[in-house]
Amino acid sequence: MYRRSAGVLVNFTMASGPLSVVIPDDLRARLADEARRRRVKLSTVVRVLVAERVQEIDAAAELSAAEQWQRAQAWSTWQSVQDGERAEASSAEIASDFDRALARSRRRRE
Repeated sequence: MYRRSAGVLVNFTMASGPLSVVIPDDLRARLADEARRRRVKLSTVVRVLVAERVQEIDAAAELSAAEQWQRAQAWSTWQSVQDGERAEASSAEIASDFDRALARSRRRRE
C-alpha cells in the first residue's frame, strides 16, 4: 500500500508480527509503570496506548473535517443572505418554529 507522506510517496506494508522500536529509558520506565498499574505485560500496554492514540488522532481529524464543513455551510448561507437569496429569520419566526416543534413533540408523547 502506498501513501503520500510530507509530499513523498511511501510504501507502507501491513505486516503481522512484532514491530521493533527503540524506546528511550525514561519512556520505557513510564510504560512499565503503566503496565504494572494495569496488571498487563509491557507489550500489551504499548499496543493499547498506541491504539488509543491513533483513535484520538482519527477522531480529531473527523472533527476537524466536520468543523470545516460547518464553516463552509455557514459562509454559504451568509453569502446567500447578503445576496438577497435568503431572508433572515426574525426572533418571532424562530420562536414560532420552536413552539410548533415542542407542540408536536408533546402530542407524540401523549
